[in-house]
Parts: sequence; C-alpha cells; structure tokens
Amino acid sequence: MAYSDYGAFVYKNGERRRDKEDVALFKSDEETFGESSENIPSGARIWVFLTKHGGGLPWTDCIHHGIMGDGDIRVMCHKTGFPRIYERIGEDINDIDYHPMPDNFDAPEGSPIYYEYKGYKFIFKVGEPNIAEMIEPDGTYWRCEYGYLYGAGFEGNEDA
Repeated sequence: MAYSDYGAFVYKNGERRRDKEDVALFKSDEETFGESSENIPSGARIWVFLTKHGGGLPWTDCIHHGIMGDGDIRVMCHKTGFPRIYERIGEDINDIDYHPMPDNFDAPEGSPIYYEYKGYKFIFKVGEPNIAEMIEPDGTYWRCEYGYLYGAGFEGNEDA
C-alpha cells in the first residue's frame, strides 16, 4: 500500500475521526496500535502496524485509508477505488460479507451514486477527491474524502 501518496479524512457527524484513518476494517484503533494510538501520526501508522504485526495477516486485518462506521456495517475507502460495503456476520474477524454494487452502477466521474442496504444510505462520488457518505438508520452521518495526495498525511489539504 502506498501510504506516502494516498490518504483519507473521515468524519462522523462533522467531527474528524482520526481513529478511522489508516486502520483495519473491523479492529479498533486501540486493538491495532495499542493504548497510545492517539500519538501515532497517520502517515506513520503503516510502519507501526507492520512492526507490530508483520506480514501474512488476512486482508481484513490490514490497514485501509478510511473506514466509515463503528457497528457491523462499515465502508472501506482505499486509494482511488470505489468504496466497498462490508458487514460483520460473526465474531471472528474473517466472518464478514462484502456487498457488491448492482451492475447498473455506471456513472460519469463526479456524479453521485445512491445505494441503500438494511436501512443504511450510501452516496458515493468518484473524483478528486473521492467522496463516500453513509447515513446510519439512527441518522449518524459519516463522510470520507480520500484519494491521491489527499487526506491523512497531507494535512495541508484538509480544508480543500
């Protein structure tokens, strides 16, 4: 993963969630990095992760640029790719299900794509930066902005 040139900013109800930037899909920041995770700059997280865990882990345990959600349904935002929706279906970290988008989700760059699943609403927009939004059934609003030379590790772009 190229953490020197890709990144994300993640927000929950308008508040930045640095603990959802450069983290594993279903592991908490503390589970991944330990109790002092707030002192680890986002750009250094990949090195801390590799030093602590080494290679050979399931991809769900690997670091991704932006993760939206705290519950069983989460959205993974990575590099410049299309966001992916996952659901935890068991207790084990690998008991997850990927929810592919319908085949008719072709949209011109910059056009929003709307999707609903189990009461969650998703809006995805591919461009620079890429933007993913998730509204949980209780109204909790998540937003992830991510892409090349953007996001965590590129703090100068935060207000772009």
